[in-house]
Amino acid sequence: MTIDQLQLEQMLGALPKRSLRSTLFNIAHAYARTADSTWSALVSSKDAAFAAPTIMCQSFAIELLLKFFLAVDHPAATTIDELKAAGVKLRCHKYSELFDQLSQSSKDKIARAFTSISGTPTDAAAFRKALIAQGDDPFVYWRYIYETNGFSHFDKQAFNLVTDAVGKAAEAERQAAPNA
Repeated sequence: MTIDQLQLEQMLGALPKRSLRSTLFNIAHAYARTADSTWSALVSSKDAAFAAPTIMCQSFAIELLLKFFLAVDHPAATTIDELKAAGVKLRCHKYSELFDQLSQSSKDKIARAFTSISGTPTDAAAFRKALIAQGDDPFVYWRYIYETNGFSHFDKQAFNLVTDAVGKAAEAERQAAPNA
């Protein structure tokens, strides 16, 4: 089924307005699903050209989920401009900068989710290390991978643990306040 531009605009215009948190969560989820799809394509086709898009989409999903938690930490802010006015720096891709802005409560929730998934007791500081071990700026790095020379190492299992932990913590937060 092909949808033309007018049909798409009408369809999107009919949707109910979502909160900033919901928007961030849903877009992150879509990027994570896209990463899963491209990973499946890589595995089935054995075409390494799918590696960079997979990692880029997965890393952007993590970034958006961290931004989701920034929105959660500032419930009075319902727009990007209100988050900026609250001193939140959103225009960055670095995991360390985003994670460091989170409340201790959000950091702890993510660390507990990591503990639950990995089976390794993890506090917020240890999770931060695991997060940054994936690269502090992997979205930008893998988006421009063609500019590098040689090979780049990537630990898919470790990356999945980090992604799943942030996603699980975000899902729990979303279920606790579904209309926020």
